Amino acid sequence: MSVLLSTLSEDGVRGVFRRIHKSQSLWWYSRRGRKLNYQFGWQSEHPVLVIESDDWGAERVPGPDVIREMQGTGFYPKNLTAVCDGIERPNDVDRLCDVLNSHKDSGRNPAVITANFVMANPDFLAIRESNYSVFKAKIIDEGWNHEQDSAALWQSYRNGFRSGLIVPQLHGMLHFCPDEWLRKLRQGDAVSLKAFSLQMIGEREDIASVGREGMGAIYHVEAEAINRLVEEGLGAFKRVFGMDSITTIAPCYAWRSPETEEALLLQRIRVMQGREYQILPGWKMKAHYLGERGPGGTLYLVRNCLLEPVDAMTTVEQCIAQIEESFRSGLPAIICSHRMNYSSRVSTKFRDKGLSTLDGVLKQITKEFPDVEFLSSDKLALRILEED
Repeated sequence: MSVLLSTLSEDGVRGVFRRIHKSQSLWWYSRRGRKLNYQFGWQSEHPVLVIESDDWGAERVPGPDVIREMQGTGFYPKNLTAVCDGIERPNDVDRLCDVLNSHKDSGRNPAVITANFVMANPDFLAIRESNYSVFKAKIIDEGWNHEQDSAALWQSYRNGFRSGLIVPQLHGMLHFCPDEWLRKLRQGDAVSLKAFSLQMIGEREDIASVGREGMGAIYHVEAEAINRLVEEGLGAFKRVFGMDSITTIAPCYAWRSPETEEALLLQRIRVMQGREYQILPGWKMKAHYLGERGPGGTLYLVRNCLLEPVDAMTTVEQCIAQIEESFRSGLPAIICSHRMNYSSRVSTKFRDKGLSTLDGVLKQITKEFPDVEFLSSDKLALRILEED
C-alpha cells in the first residue's frame, strides 16, 4: 500500500495503473515461460548447476558517503538495488572466489560463476565539460571513476579467470541509453542532474541505477544503433579479456527482435542468456524456454532459479527448492544472482549476507546431489549446440 501511495503522489493515477500493468505482465509471462521451460526445455542426463551474474564492471553507487548525501536531499531511492549496487572491490572478488573454490562437483571441479561484464561507464568529467552535449565513455580497463586501486582489482579478476572460478561474458557496452540520459540532463531534469552531481546515472523511478523502461532498454533503439552497440561491446570485450564472448545478455532482459539477434549473429554470438520473459518495445513481452531457437537460430538460455539475498531477500531454502524442482524435471539449474550480492562498495553487511547464502546453497547442493556438475554459461551453451 505504501508503494501505491508513493506512486500516486508522484505520478498520479496513471502511474499506479502503469506499475500494476507492468507487475501483472511480468508475473504472467514469468509463469508462462516457466511452464514452457518444463514442457520443452533442454534436459541433461545428470544435475547441472550454472550461476549467471550480471552488472560486473558497472559503477552505479560510488559509496556510503553518497548514500548519506542522498538521504539528506530527498533523492533517496526506494529499492535496495539502487542503494547497494557499487563497483566490486578486489577483496570482494577474492572472497567470492574463496567460496566458489571451497565447493567441488562430481568431477572435483570448483563452482564457477559466469560474470557478465558491462564494458564501459560514463566519463562524468568529459561529459560535464561538453555541457552534456557529447557522451564520453571510460572502458573498464582504463579504470573507474570511483575505484582508485584498479590494478589490484584487475589482479583479483585475473586470479579468478585463471583458476576457472570466474568466466567473463558480455553484458553489453553500456547498461543504459546515453542519448536519453543526455537529453534529460540538457533539459534540466532535477533528478538526473542531482544524480550526475553525485556521479551516478539516474532516472525518475530509480535514481541510482537504470530500470527496464527508458534508459534501461538499450536494445530497444533502431537496428543501426543496435549493430553499433553490439560491435563496440564485443570489440571492447575481446580487447580487455583477450577472448570472444560466446554468450551475452541484454540489460534488463529488454531487446528488440529480430534486430538484436541479427546484430549478435553478425558478431558470431549465437547464444543469449535471459529470464523466462523478454521485454519488447512498448512494454510488450514474450516468453522463452531453455534451448529455444530465436531469429537466425539464436539459442536462448533461460534462468530458472533465483539467488538474490540482498534485493529479493532470497534464502538458502528458497533457492534450494527451485534447484530441486529443476533437477527433478531434468533441467539444468540456471541461477540468477547479480553482482550486487557480492560487492562491499556500499556495505560489507550485504556482501557478507550474499556470500553466506551462496555458500549455504552450494554446500547443500553438493551434499544432496553428489553427481552435480558445475558449468559456466558458455560451456552449457556449447553442450546444447553440439547436440544439433
